[in-house]
Amino acid sequence: MPQNWTAQFRDRTDSRGLRSEHGIRRLDVSERKGWTRLGLKNILQGSSSTFICLARALLHFSLLQPPTSITITMVYNFTLPSTSHLSFQTFFTSSTHPSLPQAATTARHALRQALKTHKRLPRGPQQDAHLQILLTTITSYLPYLLALSDGLSGKPTDLSAFTSTTEEIEITLRTEITSSWRPTLTNPTLSLKQRPSATRVHGQGLDFEIAFVLSTLSYVLNTLARIGVTRTLYASTTPTPEQRTAAIQTATKNLLQASAVHSLLASSPSFTTVSRSIANGNGAYSLPDLDPATQAALSCLALAEATLLAVLKDDSYVAACIQARNPNDKDWMVRAPEIPKVRAHLFARLCIRAAEYAEQAAAGLGSVRSEGRMGIDEDLLGYARVLGRVARARACRFFGVDAELSGKIGEGIAWLRAAKGALGVRGAGSGGEAKEMSTKSRGLSRLKQGWMERREERRMEKDAGSRDRTEKGELGPGDNAGREEESRVIEMLETKWVRMNDTINTQLIPSSTELLANLPSGRDIHAPPAPYKIPCLDEEQLVRMRAPPAEDESGPGSDDDSDEEPGSVARVFTPGTVPERSESAYY
Repeated sequence: MPQNWTAQFRDRTDSRGLRSEHGIRRLDVSERKGWTRLGLKNILQGSSSTFICLARALLHFSLLQPPTSITITMVYNFTLPSTSHLSFQTFFTSSTHPSLPQAATTARHALRQALKTHKRLPRGPQQDAHLQILLTTITSYLPYLLALSDGLSGKPTDLSAFTSTTEEIEITLRTEITSSWRPTLTNPTLSLKQRPSATRVHGQGLDFEIAFVLSTLSYVLNTLARIGVTRTLYASTTPTPEQRTAAIQTATKNLLQASAVHSLLASSPSFTTVSRSIANGNGAYSLPDLDPATQAALSCLALAEATLLAVLKDDSYVAACIQARNPNDKDWMVRAPEIPKVRAHLFARLCIRAAEYAEQAAAGLGSVRSEGRMGIDEDLLGYARVLGRVARARACRFFGVDAELSGKIGEGIAWLRAAKGALGVRGAGSGGEAKEMSTKSRGLSRLKQGWMERREERRMEKDAGSRDRTEKGELGPGDNAGREEESRVIEMLETKWVRMNDTINTQLIPSSTELLANLPSGRDIHAPPAPYKIPCLDEEQLVRMRAPPAEDESGPGSDDDSDEEPGSVARVFTPGTVPERSESAYY
């Protein structure tokens, strides 16, 4: 066995220890793990040949690591919900607009099919391109829901957002509407008594349906913002400043609209109690996805992301870092990346405001989670916390840039080390203070300190978000919060400035704790948007609704597919009962 392992390793190396189509063959992660386990086993058995080969493998381990692809999108990657079939004709009739319930059912069916198609598409360009179809189907479905809601409450429906023309719609409720949606923000670690069959939640009332459609709209807007920035900044060809600005402005617009949607769900009286409208008969628990505190926190989170994107638009250091890692970029052959002077102090205050928004969002999400076992997903909660730390680290970096531009390179290095401390990067000491600590620590105390730092760093990496799968050789998304990208930029600047300070300036490096004690307040660049206004049906559509409905050829059971059974829609979950096995758990 050791000889086979040695032959495998030698077969994968050339005279430099590496081989591939382009002169480099990078080993697979599973191969590295398997060889390491085998090598350790043979070391314990006293195999000297295996020890030599294992030493060679460890020597080249850093070179064999695959190139890390980090994205600083700073936009959370939400999972889109799914829903079951629903026929509004079963629950509503209209004497003034008989075709309205059927038209609403048709629009909802289009949304349901679009959600199912989106989940079945492979991750990547196909799924990203389908988001625009999802956005269109949602915005087409919402006016019908608004018309039904106005008809039930007796309010006149606006015919246009720009005129005061209204029309009366009479809606009669046959029976209480019950719709079924799959939540995506709820902590999955729930007991069987608390979670519905196949994780679907059945809610009563039209407001429950509207709230889930609005939350789906906000998730789509967030995802559009994310892929818009990612596909532009991390394209194989380095984007021009105009392309980067246009992509970030579009993403910022989507994030502000998503914040407005969350603000509507958090502040409107119609949705304040919708999280407790679960069809269980007693309102014993609430759904965290629709909780007003959750929606207010998500609104703050979108504002934090939009503020950081405004800084990213003019952050030349990040652009230079991305360009340096792009294997297809050839501009370095002609000229070095230009890093113009930035409004460092202004950017630092914007980052502080983004950190305040993110910390406010994390506190809100944490309060929802502490109310009971049905809490917010740990990934989202950890992302909000890490995003706040990344924003504070970026503020410290810009304060360091401002100090370096003023000739205070020692103070700039101290700011960079403060930024590393905010990120939880190991070895983030403050000048001579760190050196003194390292000389005093000996033996087990130093080992314990290093172990604690590594554990904290791993926790921060986990909270920042997992990396997405990308094609080989492609710059792709890294952690959602942008922690790794920021640490790369800080390391790049610290290496450069320390070298300059050691050879030219020789300034003293102050303690970073003194600088952090005098941080200024944050500054807004985007005013909090007004609550989202649901679009209304135009006059021509309402005129068509006055006609009698066409023959309903699709009954409640004819909208099935291979993933669900016809009877699964009619069942209503009651906490305390055992979920039926016949309902599929595909979504």
